[in-house]
Amino acid sequence: MDLLKFKNKSLYLYNTRIENIVHQRETPFYLYSVDQIKKNIKQIKSSFKNFKPLVCFAIKANSNLSILKELKKNNLGADVVSIGELKLALKAGIKPNKIVFSGVGKTDKEIKFAIQKGILSINAESKNEIKLINNISKKLRKIINIGVRINPNIKAKTNRKITTGNKVNKFGISISEFLDVIKNKNNFQNINIFLLSVHIGSQIKDINVYKKVLNLISKILLKLKKLKHSINYVDLGGGMGIPYFKKEKKFDFKKFGSEISKFYKKEKIKIIFEIGRFITGNSGYIISKILFTNFLE
Repeated sequence: MDLLKFKNKSLYLYNTRIENIVHQRETPFYLYSVDQIKKNIKQIKSSFKNFKPLVCFAIKANSNLSILKELKKNNLGADVVSIGELKLALKAGIKPNKIVFSGVGKTDKEIKFAIQKGILSINAESKNEIKLINNISKKLRKIINIGVRINPNIKAKTNRKITTGNKVNKFGISISEFLDVIKNKNNFQNINIFLLSVHIGSQIKDINVYKKVLNLISKILLKLKKLKHSINYVDLGGGMGIPYFKKEKKFDFKKFGSEISKFYKKEKIKIIFEIGRFITGNSGYIISKILFTNFLE
């Protein structure tokens, strides 16, 4: 947290001594800096000012309702992965047309609720899920816009436990499967595939891996044109890494924004990001007291 500092061996947030806050409430508790969150959002938006994407906060990163309300004030949308997160986003006042529903294993109940609330997109992760969304939409007598998440088979330089864009990962469908769905879209009369989604993992700091994703998406968009199918949105996910230690490398958002800007100028397509950790990861601490100290004799 940039705004948390030591002064005369005491910890301060702005000009407020943390010890004074501790006297006012029971520990442990989480202490968040709204200004730090705003600073992070400003950094993101300034890097993306040339194409102004929809930034959807990944609620799995922090589900604190007060924080979600603050994000809504800053015109952020929401990326949700469950009906509980969707309800939280709506409770925070985030408009349905700024909400995307990602994640594997969505239930019939969750899909039905999302359709009824009229959210921007339900991002399907498999052929079976595409069929399920179509069937539920048919029962509700609706035709809805959905996204499809592809698995780009691109390895990100991060912990292998949190990669999501490799072919061995459970997320998304292969490119060939996706194109097959488009070729047979007449089998799905109650959905319109208007969004292409891709997310390759978390704690990524290498810009080059995102460049590979953008090049791949351009090739897919070209194939879609040949199939006479148009896409309105590209959802590039999130995964931008943050430093946990002083010597760790920081994610270069300015350089990242420049690469995305090139892609936008070429493709002229609306862009969505699902950013979580980068927005709130350095904004809060858990504050606790030491109850006992034991010393070996």
